Formats: sequence, C-alpha cells, structure tokens
Amino acid sequence: MKKFAMAAVVALSLSTVSAETCASSFSGFYAGAQLGMNSVSGSQKLETSVAASQLKNDLGKKSFMGGLFAGYGMGVGSCAYVGGELYLNFGNNSLNAREVQNVKDTLKNTYNLGAKVRLGYTISQQAMVFLGLGMEKAKWQAKSVLDAANAGRAANTYKKNKSTFAFAPSVGMDMFVNKNLFIRGEFTYVLAPKMKITGATDTPMAGITGGQVYKLNATQQRFTLGLGYKF
Repeated sequence: MKKFAMAAVVALSLSTVSAETCASSFSGFYAGAQLGMNSVSGSQKLETSVAASQLKNDLGKKSFMGGLFAGYGMGVGSCAYVGGELYLNFGNNSLNAREVQNVKDTLKNTYNLGAKVRLGYTISQQAMVFLGLGMEKAKWQAKSVLDAANAGRAANTYKKNKSTFAFAPSVGMDMFVNKNLFIRGEFTYVLAPKMKITGATDTPMAGITGGQVYKLNATQQRFTLGLGYKF
C-alpha cells in the first residue's frame, strides 16, 4: 500500500510538471507576419424612392491580404493561457456596389488596425487553441463615378470616407515547429460599418437625388496563416 501511494504521488507530480510546462511553453513576447484570404460581403439599399425596391442587392468579393502581429501571453494554471495582441492588416478590399448606365459605385477598405485579448487552452507543449476577442479600426470609402454620357449630366466623382471601430471575434490555433518558431491558422469575423448617404445633406452620389437615402452594410470574414517567433 505504501509503495502504491508513493507511485501515485510521483505520477501526479510528473503530470503536474508536464502540465505546467505545457502552459509555460507559450508564455512570453512574440511577433510575426500573416497572409490570407479576405471576403467582404454585405447589402445595398436605396430608400425613400419610387424605385427603391429595384435597388436592393447582396454584395460579395474575395481578395488576398497580408499583415503583421505582435503580443504577449502567459500560462495560467496548468493548461490555460491569456494574452494580448496588436495587429495590422493590409489589402485592396474593393467591391462594386452598383454599376448601371454610366454609374459605378464601389465600397473599399484598405487596412485594419486592431487589438485583441486571446484566451487559450494548451493541448500539448507544441499546440494551443485560442479564442480572440478583438476591436479593430478600419477606413472605408464609398465612391461613385458618373461619366459625361449619362443623360447629359456633367461627369463627377463623389467620395465619402468613414473610419470606424468594429467587433472582431476570432478562433485559431498556434503550433510550434521548434522551440521558438510557430505557425498559426485563424478565422476572424468582422462586423464592418454601416454607411448612409443622404442626397439632401451629402454631395449626391451619381443617381441619388435630394430626397433619397442610400445605405451600404458590410461584414468581413478572414482566414489567415501566420508565421511567428516567440522571444
């Protein structure tokens, strides 16, 4: 019985050491770069118009993007992990909102600057799954181009910019390939902005007159693969 008790204590001690090592292997500062696919989707609607029902469409476009990330995290208890991260993504995320009879409207986003809290669980000393709770700032631009051939009106270009903060939750996995180098896969869903353009107060977009309201809603879904280094 005494031998059995001693064996149990030794096994428990080894298990605890292994678990603590599992969590602590991810502790520290890190930085890296990532590449991936960005998908922008949304809807457009022209309101307060006789023809409003004729202009309500779903939008969508995919594009490549790249970025940088850096952060710090620490093991909590045996297998839990908590940390904070900053990131910056670049991409030419532009989609056509409308293109009819010499009128072309687009919605464009070029960068996302964000910060998030990462809550993780270490599967082993080499692998961790995590949930990211982030907020990010992005600059969006609604652009309308009307050429001179449209019903005899003068050619013009209208732009409206909007910088906004959006909630950006994510799920992912980090996996070490050696003591310091790790790879990452992550999916992020971004609640992007709602833009409203009113003909009575804004410089009118092509085809939008004084009493009309034009609404654009968008979201982003990103899947990225990253390569990082833990210091």
